[in-house]
Amino acid sequence: MVSALRRAPLIRVCLAYFTSGFNAAALDYEADGSTNNGIFQINSRRWCSNLTPNVPNVCQMYCSDLLNPNLKDTVICAMKITQEPRGLGYWEAWRHHCQGKDLTEWVDGCDF
Repeated sequence: MVSALRRAPLIRVCLAYFTSGFNAAALDYEADGSTNNGIFQINSRRWCSNLTPNVPNVCQMYCSDLLNPNLKDTVICAMKITQEPRGLGYWEAWRHHCQGKDLTEWVDGCDF
């Protein structure tokens, strides 16, 4: 069994690969006008602000902050999302590609 300390990086690596291909500057536009931002493709409908009025902005940051190669803000926001009731389930990529899978191959050879 993989320890919780080792599991967190596995989750983030898998999620980053399947959402953005590890592209910290990834920006995707949805049909409803919202955007998916950064390495984890965090959506502007709920999590960050594109200066659209009446949007929750749970992460209390601008969506453009999530496009920075310094991933600190992005990781903080992603951690807030995982604390919500649906947790990682908010990400379709997680549900289809990472959840319930053996993720150890993502970090083979890494020393944590």
